[in-house]
Amino acid sequence: MYLAVVKAFAESASFRLPEAHTFHKTLPLPPRTTLVGLLGAALGLTAESAQEWVETHQVKMGVAVRHRGQMKDLWKYRKIKTAEVISDVLLREHLIDLVTTLVYAAEDASVAEQIVSGFQDPVYALTAGPSDSLLKVRETLLIGNANITPTTIFQFCVIPGDITGAGRYRPDPAVLRGPIIESVRAPWVAHLPVRFAYEGGRREVEARGPFSFIGNRIHLADPVDAYHVGEEAIAVS
Repeated sequence: MYLAVVKAFAESASFRLPEAHTFHKTLPLPPRTTLVGLLGAALGLTAESAQEWVETHQVKMGVAVRHRGQMKDLWKYRKIKTAEVISDVLLREHLIDLVTTLVYAAEDASVAEQIVSGFQDPVYALTAGPSDSLLKVRETLLIGNANITPTTIFQFCVIPGDITGAGRYRPDPAVLRGPIIESVRAPWVAHLPVRFAYEGGRREVEARGPFSFIGNRIHLADPVDAYHVGEEAIAVS
């Protein structure tokens, strides 16, 4: 397997749940659909074409993220409908100083090379969610003959499936001994879109899947296959 690794930074980021409207709660890490969208922007593809490209080339992807905190941004906006003006507020959560490692895995070396080339010279601007949260690529790597390894220790990443059941994980002892002023994030699961249907200019969710968002370091009872990039263990789907 060949890995296209992208290391990037954003001063702010927000990855809202699809159903969110006036309160945009952010996911702690970018979901799979965001990774597909970033790849599409880098290669100059539409959202529908990016989805098809990923499926055609059987590209799998995963992510690890660190950030320095969160904040909430309050907006007041007006919707103008003919003579009627509707005023409303929007509250959006943001992650601050986000540092991320994106991993795209492909069996074909030329596909991984195309991904690396795309992120080195993206066709469209890359964003960490909203259009004003620009994502800066700091480094790109092409790793050949990458081996996937059964792994039990994870932190600050996304694992496909639900690992949050009783007895399926335990927190790392060092996390429990940490300073009381430091926030500790336990794993939690969300059922998120994995595929969209595009028809007549509209986009609708066609399929969903469970994803476990891992915060501070945990130990799994059953290993999950992952790639190791530096100090990061990253599961892909």
